[in-house]
Amino acid sequence: MFVLGGLVASKVFEIKVRRIDFLVDLFMKGDQKIHKSREFLIFKYNRYRKILHIFIFDFLPAYLYELLGKTKDYVAKKYYKAGDSIRGRRILKSNGSVSSFLEQLSEDKKIEKNP
Repeated sequence: MFVLGGLVASKVFEIKVRRIDFLVDLFMKGDQKIHKSREFLIFKYNRYRKILHIFIFDFLPAYLYELLGKTKDYVAKKYYKAGDSIRGRRILKSNGSVSSFLEQLSEDKKIEKNP
């Protein structure tokens, strides 16, 4: 309020008495600084708004899609691994291990042949 009142008083004094070059130059420099800072803030706002838009609508969906794909693969591996252990099936490995069901069958056949 005091600054606004001071500006009005200086303008009234300028009109009634004479033009004060010092104050006019000071006001012009202040106006230039205000306009530059306003343009700078508008530029920064638009820049960060574009960056945020790219982040939200381009990067995040792609990143979430990648995470979901990895999660789906992980869950599928765990599901098949758990299903095979419940049903007694296991994939044959290169070292020759087989499922417990087949091992039990071979042991049962050995027991039947030995009596």
